[in-house]
Amino acid sequence: MKKFLFIILFLGNFFPIALQAQIDEKYIVKKYIDGYGKEIIGIRVPGKPPDHYRMPVVTSDKGSVILPNVPGYDWSFGCSATSAAMLAGYYDRTNYPDIYSGPANGGIAPLDNSIWGTITINGEVRSQCPISATRLGVDGRTGRGHVDDYWIAYNSAADDPYITNGWIQHDYDECTGDYMKTNQSVFNNADGSTTFWYNTDGSPYIGDGSNNDGLFGLKQFFESKGYEITTYYNQLIYGYEGNTSGFTFAQYKEQIETGRPVLIQVQGHTMLGFGYNDAGNIIYLHDTWDYQTHEMTWGGLYDGMQQYGVGIIELQQNLNPPSTNIYRLEYFLDTDPGFGNGTILSPLADIPKEIRFAKNSDLN
Repeated sequence: MKKFLFIILFLGNFFPIALQAQIDEKYIVKKYIDGYGKEIIGIRVPGKPPDHYRMPVVTSDKGSVILPNVPGYDWSFGCSATSAAMLAGYYDRTNYPDIYSGPANGGIAPLDNSIWGTITINGEVRSQCPISATRLGVDGRTGRGHVDDYWIAYNSAADDPYITNGWIQHDYDECTGDYMKTNQSVFNNADGSTTFWYNTDGSPYIGDGSNNDGLFGLKQFFESKGYEITTYYNQLIYGYEGNTSGFTFAQYKEQIETGRPVLIQVQGHTMLGFGYNDAGNIIYLHDTWDYQTHEMTWGGLYDGMQQYGVGIIELQQNLNPPSTNIYRLEYFLDTDPGFGNGTILSPLADIPKEIRFAKNSDLN
């Protein structure tokens, strides 16, 4: 009887490592051996929201650890770029105020992207988010942006519009999708897709830009905003395809506890993890399909898609965080003309965020 129990316990511990499904070949871009003898694998992520349903919304309980101020953005021209935009929005709302500087929401990244509305392109209705994909006329933009230069229709592998129309593409600037090479045909990313690279032995993969890794591009995005990145890497999770060096649930918890959301990679899709619950090894996430909070079991399935990896990016501590002092006031009498239309009192200099007051001192 004791031997029987021992076998059951052994198998219970073994299955999470040995029975992880392999990455579907259709997502694999390339495999090669690098100069250090490591096998490297490129995985393309083309995820988009399902057509006729959404995943259940969850609420936290007393055992949950969840980061506040994490935006939930609806899919906007790529799940990876949208997840990265949520990460960027979170940092903008906390200690890194120069990431978003547009006119919406007083210059602070909003908690959802409804403020920018939708656009229909080639019969497809798409949510807009200039933090993930800029577009002419959106958020005050006066020149062509990411969508104008690179987007045709979901999963299109045709040459990008700037190529077929013979115009010069815009300089990479305000959105994650630019730097991550999302949707860009010259980097073999069909519309909706981004590519990430991993060490197959489970050790962290630190890109250098030579293979257009999406996480390396996200690093460049944050650097373009004036912030230094101290750590960045893609990594398969512990146990995936039998590896014993991968990223663990304990490491994920440490990231959350130190105020850092994590890119969650499941087959064909990128999401943003921003919380956890030890009961059941639950992770809380935004899936880019709506604005809500959802959950999955660490190392398990999300809507049938197996988790295989993470993306980690750590910003250097900002020694000049945004001030909580008021530095811009607007006043007006009787009739509220709306934010931005009052008479501005003299602001204090060098504080990057605006706090505006409306009638009766309502705070925006």
